[in-house]
Amino acid sequence: MIAPRPWLSRIHPYRPGTHSATEDGSLASNESPLGASPEVVRAVAQAASRAHTYPDPLADELRTELAGLHEVSPAQILLGNGSDELIFLLAWAYLAHGGHAVCADPAYRMDEISSQVVNARVTKVPLRDWTHDLDAMADVAADIAYVVNPHNPTGTALPFEALDHFAATSRAGLVVVDEAYVDFADNPAATTAVPLAREGRVAVLRTFSKIHGLAGLRVGYLVADAEIVATLRTIRAPFSVGSLAQAAALAALRDPEHRQAVRQHTIEHRTLLTELITTAGYRVVPSQANFLLVQTPDEQRLVARLAAHGIAVRPGSTLGVPGTVRMSVPTARGLELLQRALA
Repeated sequence: MIAPRPWLSRIHPYRPGTHSATEDGSLASNESPLGASPEVVRAVAQAASRAHTYPDPLADELRTELAGLHEVSPAQILLGNGSDELIFLLAWAYLAHGGHAVCADPAYRMDEISSQVVNARVTKVPLRDWTHDLDAMADVAADIAYVVNPHNPTGTALPFEALDHFAATSRAGLVVVDEAYVDFADNPAATTAVPLAREGRVAVLRTFSKIHGLAGLRVGYLVADAEIVATLRTIRAPFSVGSLAQAAALAALRDPEHRQAVRQHTIEHRTLLTELITTAGYRVVPSQANFLLVQTPDEQRLVARLAAHGIAVRPGSTLGVPGTVRMSVPTARGLELLQRALA
């Protein structure tokens, strides 16, 4: 029987968060507490009538709308089957067969796994005060430098000025800034690296899974130099973003009121969640995302205590930060469940 490539045995597979019996208690995967826009349901139902036809290969309507939103050329936008597909495309194009990636430690697992799949070397630089040590990362002569901002799993964020300086000083051939959670930052405009992507200085990843609530439909996109986008298009599966996903993403973009409602709920309930957790005697890493990283002397005990009340959270040991628990910002009902569990 054929054997897999030997380096694949070194990969620890991704372990997704688990769900509880109710959506209100499912706090392990950073899903939207308010769900998708009602416009998304209508758009998907309408698009389903054309499910027998192939989707637009490049999602041109969606790509054009995103280009206008970010003030770039459509040639600088590439859609993917979630941002994870785009991370793998970057690895195949720029890291395969002996490339070198640098990222934070702990890393976003897909950055690490995709690099290992193509037999690239990964240098992981420990966080400093729960955030990226950009000075140390800049010294690493890598092909790709990954910066997840806000960071997952800590929730900490770097300002634009820090990213600008890193882009100018990093020895990496390409800086990739993953902004899956940037919409939940107190000031997204002062956090995003999209202005650097406009100039072709970095590549920015975005997703529709978080603030738009489309985690089950898998839509992400890249903003980068047109030459990078053209390279990735040559190796991308031609129909990786389905018609229903494209319709859903367009509908989500065109409902800014729902997006703002999700943002407002998340920021308000993040504050309430922080107060609840600290009142219960735990320390919390200040977050700019839609989750909190809670420090605990007994990780498994806290996970079990919450599970007994119907609440699923993510053990920090599965994310590279043992002695912590990551929990998503809940619904109002979810917050009540947590209050009872921690009373």
